[in-house]
Amino acid sequence: MLEMEAQDKLYNEANDKVKLGEDLKKELIEFESIPGVSKVQRKIQQELRFLEKVIRTKTLKENHITSSNFVNYAFLIKTLRLQQGVVDINSVFPLESRDNPLRVDIVANNGLKWIKVIARNSKSIEDAAKGCVSFGARSVLDQANDYLEASELHYCMFQRPKIVFYFSNKIESSLQEELHEMGVQTASLEQPDTDVDQYATISQELNIDVTTMLAYVSALTNGSSKWTFQEPLLTEQAEKERECPVKPILDNIFEGKTLVCCQMAHDAFQNILKLLGGPGERERAEEFMKRVTVCPDVEQLPAEFSNIRFTAKVNERSLKIFSFGMQRQIFTVTSNKSFVRSAKMQGINVPVFVHPSKALTEGKEATAKPL
Repeated sequence: MLEMEAQDKLYNEANDKVKLGEDLKKELIEFESIPGVSKVQRKIQQELRFLEKVIRTKTLKENHITSSNFVNYAFLIKTLRLQQGVVDINSVFPLESRDNPLRVDIVANNGLKWIKVIARNSKSIEDAAKGCVSFGARSVLDQANDYLEASELHYCMFQRPKIVFYFSNKIESSLQEELHEMGVQTASLEQPDTDVDQYATISQELNIDVTTMLAYVSALTNGSSKWTFQEPLLTEQAEKERECPVKPILDNIFEGKTLVCCQMAHDAFQNILKLLGGPGERERAEEFMKRVTVCPDVEQLPAEFSNIRFTAKVNERSLKIFSFGMQRQIFTVTSNKSFVRSAKMQGINVPVFVHPSKALTEGKEATAKPL
């Protein structure tokens, strides 16, 4: 009788885990645009399939539940909701001291903050820190050393990323103090860390990409987004603009900054304007460019780009524009996610503020349907 009750309890717990996994999948949908989220979704789906299989075949064991990662994923999502400027999840950074790269759970604040989420119970965390674990197991202090070492090797926006360990359970003050002394901040859902403005930078200058110039003067971002265009891409951009206007985001980034661009970006923008710009877009462009100082193109690529491979997403114009920002050690404001992602895949972290893409649409309104 007791054995049957224990079995029923076990299967009830397993079904609860399955429900949790399904809920986590739904919660992650809103974060699908963040690189790395799809990996987490796949891992959750794999674990769900396995749990459903052992339930269906009546081969469920207790360790199938205790070894589940769903609690960790749930804490990851809760921590994710507290962050600004998330650019990556489960991001990989090579480390010289070990064969396997370091995996950073959340890269936030446009790359300026690395977060590790720790959902283990307090006792196991503290036992590991005291060395009371099996051989080869790593404590939070070991993990802190890895994060610190990696952050020295992978500067972002010309500075070392801040490291924050988020704990789901309270830890001893002595362990917390030790982490603080090492240079690792600690936080929880109840007491999150405080960020400086994610748009704050060391430099007072910002490098403006062609894509940003287009987005800033587009009819879409200046009160004319209630259209269904013949071009599906433009209709999609209009829908997204109505949901989340881009111009206030750019104005927030630009506030208090000197705007600069290279000659190549300026010339490309003017050529696109002549070809596609409507009267209002050209007028706004003329006003906007009064705020932008045009500087000579870079003559030599910065060291970071010396070995970059040209691809469909890394062309000469983009490389020159981003090189201009890198050489001046300033942010580039852009909607060119493809270049940033391609550079990252080649081991290059480009200091950027990425915003949604917006095309010039005033000339397309004649054939569009108003909403």
